[in-house]
Amino acid sequence: MNAEFGTGNGEGEMADDKCRVAGNDLPFEARSISRFSNAFSGASFAVSEPVASQTSPAPASEGEHAPRRPRSDGAGTGADRRWGELLWYRLVQYMFATLFAALGGWRASGGHNMPATGAVLLVANHLSFLDVFLLAIPLRRPLNFVARSSLFFPVLGFLIRSVGGFPIQREGMGASGMKETLRRLRRGGIVTLFPEGTRSRDGKLAPLKSGIAVLVSRAGVPVVPAGIAGTFEAWPRSRLLPVPRPVRIHFGPPICPEEIAGMESQAVTALIRDRLQDCVRVAQEGLARDLNH
Repeated sequence: MNAEFGTGNGEGEMADDKCRVAGNDLPFEARSISRFSNAFSGASFAVSEPVASQTSPAPASEGEHAPRRPRSDGAGTGADRRWGELLWYRLVQYMFATLFAALGGWRASGGHNMPATGAVLLVANHLSFLDVFLLAIPLRRPLNFVARSSLFFPVLGFLIRSVGGFPIQREGMGASGMKETLRRLRRGGIVTLFPEGTRSRDGKLAPLKSGIAVLVSRAGVPVVPAGIAGTFEAWPRSRLLPVPRPVRIHFGPPICPEEIAGMESQAVTALIRDRLQDCVRVAQEGLARDLNH
């Protein structure tokens, strides 16, 4: 899933009036899955929906338009998927959850930071080919993700597209990648990006591509950072096949559009990297505790 971010010339902008976080999107905060037999022990993938206010909103006065309601995703099941596509996505999601459980176990924390509805950019550090699958396992909402165009050959390309992937050029996101990202955000989806542009060579967070600031500014949606730990040891770019290894993921608080309004591109990039580094640290500390138990 290696791809670098260029500035591109994407058209259109997204607008989001506030950074919505429902809370309890992951009912299994830091839930461990360590054996095949209890791969889905504890809570299921069901999400506790936020309790609606008991106070009805005041009707709009004459000549005023009622505020536009955010697009719902069907109680967290995915606004940008048909039922058949969502069913296939769930099958793949459960299959990889079981696989990770059998090959060392996985844990996730911070899921309450993921908005339950609406467009979201999910950004994460990139250690391994396993990362995109690990990001998808804990979340009820389905993910969209970018992948380099060279992977879209017969059969593999079909499989990538079937679970929400779309191609971008290796040398940069470009206009087509920018447009497709914005289009999927307009449909209320989550788009996953690895702003380092390629898998880490040493397991550390690399500098981010400058194009991420351009995309975030144009999108105008919440940006949720996620830190991954353990996948570099499980399947680094230097190894042909993965090996069993426990893995960890932590979702951090979203960066709301208001936080970056008026900021220079370099400052936006630095803010995202700082938040990513915080999430990586939490994931690494959690993984260290897991290994010591």
